[in-house]
Amino acid sequence: MAILQSHIKEEFESLLEKSNEEFNNGNYNDSIVLLEEAWDIIPDPKGIYCEESYHLVKDIISTCFMVNDLKKAKEWADKIFLTGFARIDSGDKEFIAGKVSFELGDLETTKDFLVLPIKNQRVDVLGIRRILSI
Repeated sequence: MAILQSHIKEEFESLLEKSNEEFNNGNYNDSIVLLEEAWDIIPDPKGIYCEESYHLVKDIISTCFMVNDLKKAKEWADKIFLTGFARIDSGDKEFIAGKVSFELGDLETTKDFLVLPIKNQRVDVLGIRRILSI
C-alpha cells in the first residue's frame, strides 16, 4: 500500500475537511465537488492508495444518493473498482455498484453484482443461495 506524499496528503486532508464542513451544513453538492477535487490530486494508479481512494469514492456515491444524482453515482460506482487494491475485499464494491444499478432500474446488472457472486460461492452464506434458489 502506497502512502501519499506529505504535501499531497495535506491538501487531500484539507479538501476532506472542507467537504465535511459543506456536508454538515447541508451543502451536499458542494461537498461532492470537494471530494472530486480530492480524487483528482491522488496520483495514478489511485488504487495503490488503498484507504484514501476507496473511502473517498464510497463517500461520493453515498452523497450522490442523498441528492438523488444517480447518473453521477453510476459514474463513481464504475470508478470504485479502481480503488483500494490492497483491501481485503468482502464484496463491498460489488454491493455498492449493485445498489447503484438497482436504483437506476438496471436489474440485469444488479443481478450480476449481487446474485452471481453469491451463486459462485462454494459456501451457502446465511442460506442465501437456498433462498434465491440458485
